[in-house]
Amino acid sequence: MSKLSNLEKRVAKLEKELAALKRGDSTPATHSVTEKKGKKSKKNQTKKKKKRKINKYFQMMLAAKKAGEPSFVYNGHTYKGTKHPRLGMVYRKG
Repeated sequence: MSKLSNLEKRVAKLEKELAALKRGDSTPATHSVTEKKGKKSKKNQTKKKKKRKINKYFQMMLAAKKAGEPSFVYNGHTYKGTKHPRLGMVYRKG
């Protein structure tokens, strides 16, 4: 119910400002809707999440990619890389 009454108040205020502008008053309202800055409610604020740690495979793959290595070994498997025009290197088991 309070949201509706707040909305009605805002509409009334805007109608008054519109009427004043149509009359040609040189003094605009003291506070316009766009200038009003208030505190954000806690509902609208989001908490920043921590980034997850990169798993061991990705750590090794990114290190190999940065070094430009053609392959790397992880968990006893060899991953061979092929050049990719946009991604740089793409590694596959093989």
